[in-house]
Amino acid sequence: MYVCICNGITEEMLETAQKQGLNDREILNRLGVGNSCGVCVIDALDSMRAKTKTAQTQQKHTDSKKIS
Repeated sequence: MYVCICNGITEEMLETAQKQGLNDREILNRLGVGNSCGVCVIDALDSMRAKTKTAQTQQKHTDSKKIS
């Protein structure tokens, strides 16, 4: 799904940048999210943080299985 229509940025593009180890600010700057109208910035940050939270939850479940 598109997060930034002005610059054609998708959620997949955000996710790819996250996998490269970039922080939120670096991702927004590198992809140009919010450089035009700026309406998309909050949605982009929410999307990235949701992915991070999901990944952390999955890691906790994986780690708890290793301990058991």
